[in-house]
Amino acid sequence: MKKILVCVLVIAVVICIGFNRRPLLTGYAALFGVHNATPGADALVVLGGRIETRFPCALELYRQGYAPRILLTDIRPYTIGIPDFNCSERGIAQALRDYFEPGAPVTVVPSRSGAQAVSTFDEAWDLLHYSRTKGYTRLIIVTDEFHTRRSLYAFRKVFKGSGVRIEAMGAPNAVFNAGNWWRSDTGLKAYLLEPMLLAIYLFTNSNISFLENY
Repeated sequence: MKKILVCVLVIAVVICIGFNRRPLLTGYAALFGVHNATPGADALVVLGGRIETRFPCALELYRQGYAPRILLTDIRPYTIGIPDFNCSERGIAQALRDYFEPGAPVTVVPSRSGAQAVSTFDEAWDLLHYSRTKGYTRLIIVTDEFHTRRSLYAFRKVFKGSGVRIEAMGAPNAVFNAGNWWRSDTGLKAYLLEPMLLAIYLFTNSNISFLENY
């Protein structure tokens, strides 16, 4: 039944795009955005993927006093085996921090399995273990706006009963937002794929063997 509902929703969005129903399209996008972060958290958690937009957002929140530290997750690198070429998210974040806010404390959360994270659920389990060792009681996850509801759902599912409160803040990007996502190919892929991925998250709290990097 849920799969059918997702298909119907996607078809409805495509029809709205065809008729340029802007209010309906922005309303649809609003279903996936959550911005409930408040100052005073223990740490800002930058989720893997699109570090070039998410990390600057975390730096701005750090400057505004939302949390005294920034955490990066230990994700699987995109490229492997290229000597003397650091294109990892960790390297990009380091460069951004050194340029914009040299004093910001940034820590990479170690993978509990040692295999590095390949999904939001992996990141959530790593953060749960790390939060217990540090005694954290509130975290703010920073990710793309369209990804905030799904990531918040995943983290709250993993952190249930832990006593750690999870909040979210969406990072803007220069290509699309909730008010124009249907006008770019990246926006279309992001918002049309999101309900299907969210549906998958309803049935699990860990990786699915046939699907990686989701």
